Amino acid sequence: MQKNEQNEPVESTKNRTESVSRLDFLKTVGLGAGAAGLAAMMGGQAFADMEKKGKYVFVITNGTNDPNRAVLALICAKAVASKGWGDVHVWMTLQGAELTLKDKAAKIESPIFKNYGTALELMTKIREKGGKFGVCPPCSDYACAVGGVKLDYVEKAGADWIMKNIQDSWVLWM
Repeated sequence: MQKNEQNEPVESTKNRTESVSRLDFLKTVGLGAGAAGLAAMMGGQAFADMEKKGKYVFVITNGTNDPNRAVLALICAKAVASKGWGDVHVWMTLQGAELTLKDKAAKIESPIFKNYGTALELMTKIREKGGKFGVCPPCSDYACAVGGVKLDYVEKAGADWIMKNIQDSWVLWM
């Protein structure tokens, strides 16, 4: 440990600089998280040009295995479609492909978001507002093989579609 002229112990400059740097870092992170939280609370559009329409892709990877996530993604898609913020496309993959089956989608209901209705009811509202639906082809084939017939308005759209369309879109992956 270093000592000053009075022979008292002094914290090294290196340690002082590191602790200040850490403190400054934590302040910066806190400010960034706070600003992000504020933007989220204000709907994320507060700092954007409200006249500009966007393109939104909602990727749903859950169905009966996690109805809360499946329904939350549909609630978000419905909000964008209802507010007219831009084009809405819901793409389902993995267990999310269950949403393409009318009988299963009618039974997928979130205990948390129960007041919003079933997955099928939300999908119907999104579709009425111009939303489009796609599903991973292998996932659709699997879901249909074990669960029923795919809804006619859901198109098969593969990895090439999702990779092309997420380039210039707002994406919510649930």
